[in-house]
Amino acid sequence: MKNRIQQSTSRLKVEIKGDQPERFLAVCRTLGIPLWQVRRINGTTLVCTLPVQNPSTLKRLVKKSGCRIHIIKKTGIAFSWRKIQIQIGSVIGIFFFIFILIILSNMVWSVQIKGADPELEERIRTLLKEQHLYVGTLDIFVPDSGQIEDSLTSSLTKVTWIGVSREGTTYHIDVVQKKYAEKKKPAGPRNLIAAKPAVIHQMFVEKGQPVVESSQFVRRGQLLVSGRTGSDKSPKFVSSEGKVIGETWYQSETSVPLTSRYSLYTGKSSKQYRLSFWNVQIPLWGLKSKPYNTFSKETVKKKVRFLLWELPVTWSRTLYREKKVSERRLTQEEALEEAKRTAVNKLLGRLPQGAKVVSTKVDQKAQSGRGELVVKSHHVVYEDIVRPQALDPAAEKKKEGGKK
Repeated sequence: MKNRIQQSTSRLKVEIKGDQPERFLAVCRTLGIPLWQVRRINGTTLVCTLPVQNPSTLKRLVKKSGCRIHIIKKTGIAFSWRKIQIQIGSVIGIFFFIFILIILSNMVWSVQIKGADPELEERIRTLLKEQHLYVGTLDIFVPDSGQIEDSLTSSLTKVTWIGVSREGTTYHIDVVQKKYAEKKKPAGPRNLIAAKPAVIHQMFVEKGQPVVESSQFVRRGQLLVSGRTGSDKSPKFVSSEGKVIGETWYQSETSVPLTSRYSLYTGKSSKQYRLSFWNVQIPLWGLKSKPYNTFSKETVKKKVRFLLWELPVTWSRTLYREKKVSERRLTQEEALEEAKRTAVNKLLGRLPQGAKVVSTKVDQKAQSGRGELVVKSHHVVYEDIVRPQALDPAAEKKKEGGKK
């Protein structure tokens, strides 16, 4: 069927030469072969157009007519298809070459990290591999720069700021590491005074003269450790050092809802891939628009590049993560315990490092009209209450001289 269609739509323009070229026309008429555009050139030459014939048929025509045939032109599907078959290898090669160029143009060729020491740089590269960002990966599989920044910031404790940017086939990771201030040596003589009212619980004095005792109540600004040592006649002035652990008191008010709704991820996820040409979207994988009833949706869009240019083609990857909405109901006792824990955690966040909440007592609890348990409580804390105060040796000597 295919060959018949090709032959019926294909033509041969031929030149017929012989002593009697009309005999060729008579033979074609006898065999039922149609002819078109018959034209005499001279007494021995005719030009005409006939359908494509098998080589054996043409030989029989030539033999019966005693003429010679010269093909001038070939037209039709049969000849076009033969040309395509001849050139199909070149066409496939061109398309394959373009495809390879597009792949190479969208590949990550370099990941440069600036501002990080060797140990931190190695840690960053390990985390980037978990995010599918490394040399040789395709950019369409790399998450959005903002997501990479958030992931690195949450995983690295030695980083103050981190920025991710892309330039061509190169990703730049700019890092600002935390600089921990070195402990400064005391600039000169000093006292240690109380930063807040407290009852002295413990004292650990390395330098200086203690002037208070355990279980003593001290007010804010009261002298705890003096930087003046030695006798009155030959005093010495030092930079006092030490810790004074005092018992301090705080009040807090915390609200805990008795009924609350929260979402949990079930662990199920689904991915959807699309290609967009201008405003036309072509789904490639994951055809369901809403694979779950309740879900969170994250979409990453990447422009497809060809060498230095961005094509009007966008690759998008959408991640659907199933969520389960649950309701939590607390009794009065459970809400009270949660309120205590919340109050203690908030308090520790405001206190100096090393502070310890030793006791919590509920002063008042009541249920509000919004379905919350409101708890008022006070806390007993052990913390370092010292605050350095500069000491002027000349003023101290003058003061001692005035007393005499």
